[in-house]
Amino acid sequence: MIYRTYRAPTYKEAVLNAKMELGNDMYILGRKSVKEGGVFGLFRKNLTEITVAKQEKPSQGSSKKRTVSPAESDPTSNPQSAMQKEDERIERNDRQAETEVTENKMIMEELIDLKRRINAVMVGKKGEEDIHLARLLNVLKDNDFSDEYIESLKTKFEDEISVKEAKDPGFLTKRLKTHILDSIETSGPIAPGNGRPSVVVLVGPTGVGKTTTIAKLAASYGVLQKHKVEVFTIDSYRIAAVEQLGKYTELMQIPFTVINSREEFKSAVSQSKAEVIFVDTAGRSQKNSMGLAELRTILDGVKTGLDVHLVLAATTKWKDALDIMTRFNQLGYGKIIITKLDETSSIGSLISILNKDKKLSYFTMGQGVPDDLELAEKEKLLELLSFEGPDELCS
Repeated sequence: MIYRTYRAPTYKEAVLNAKMELGNDMYILGRKSVKEGGVFGLFRKNLTEITVAKQEKPSQGSSKKRTVSPAESDPTSNPQSAMQKEDERIERNDRQAETEVTENKMIMEELIDLKRRINAVMVGKKGEEDIHLARLLNVLKDNDFSDEYIESLKTKFEDEISVKEAKDPGFLTKRLKTHILDSIETSGPIAPGNGRPSVVVLVGPTGVGKTTTIAKLAASYGVLQKHKVEVFTIDSYRIAAVEQLGKYTELMQIPFTVINSREEFKSAVSQSKAEVIFVDTAGRSQKNSMGLAELRTILDGVKTGLDVHLVLAATTKWKDALDIMTRFNQLGYGKIIITKLDETSSIGSLISILNKDKKLSYFTMGQGVPDDLELAEKEKLLELLSFEGPDELCS
């Protein structure tokens, strides 16, 4: 009698494998579900295991007859005995595998605990190096950096900085400044169009200074740099804002157009002879999904070439800024203008959410037109941070 075990993802596959090897005249003795593979007991696959038997055929040409034992002469008793032995063997293997998994888990737990102890010694929760790092992290908290940003930086420093480097507060401060600079990208100045206008659209929530910023940009490019400039507004909700912008453009002798629909926007852009068109929009709460969708419909009148800037006030809290950046994404902005830098003593909340995907374009620091507008520079943000910590950590 021949006995075999086969494992496969399904019962049918296991039977098919058995028949392919032994033929159709085999019969199934047992069936069970098993687990196989994985790492330290994880990600193991569920398989079906079957035990099969087949009667051995006597060799052709053999003239001798062997003695058949009672067990072999009884086709019902012998398979049962074989199946029992096979089950015992499988149970032994399973017990051995479980023991190995348990031992591997214990080893992994010991290794993790050992790593923690080594980190405690190397980084030193009470050591000089950890004191300097803790003070630097407190400086970030004083500058309103988010908890997520601080925790991420702490993990990065613990992984990358040696014990010797961690004892040098000057080195830590330098690494922090480098980390901040590396996480931010600037766009450079707006480029006037050649043959067709550059269409610069400012979007953002209410009260961040979009209209004043539009006036500053128009004055800079139209009056100071002598480019052909036009100003559009899609803000038909705030009559006072429209009148304010109209007065600015009248003083600067810059054409001004009020846009009320997608078709008007498309037509005005296509007919413009300007090098740069600055477009003001109504302030929208990031929670006003319908308002944002309405604005997007109008902007979609011009399929390509829009240079969309999200305007954020430096006084915005981290969670609100993150929510604004996320929800305004549907308007396709790629650049950020930070306003009201003169109204805050800490800029960490905004730095915490900046990344290279959204480039900084301009900063504003007051109401003056156009004097209080600056091209964004990463180093300017560092100047606005206070790196003075306790015990002159970063002096």
